[in-house]
Amino acid sequence: MTDAPDSDPWRDVRGTHIPLLSRVEQITVDKGHGALPSRLHQQGQVIGRGTHLIYVRFDHGGQLIALRPHHVRVIEAPAE
Repeated sequence: MTDAPDSDPWRDVRGTHIPLLSRVEQITVDKGHGALPSRLHQQGQVIGRGTHLIYVRFDHGGQLIALRPHHVRVIEAPAE
């Protein structure tokens, strides 16, 4: 994984760029921004990105959730 410039809005909690189709894990809770306690430590795949959000389809339940990138960590990025 390569780090992106500071202007990159799609960076995880560690500062790693979040590519489309990467696998992520929700590691923080913030009910106001979609990071619910019930999804803490659940994994999913990033299937879209907005201006300041990522769209994750979680494995458990298959829900599509909009999250702020700093609520997740990248666990596997697609090969470039």
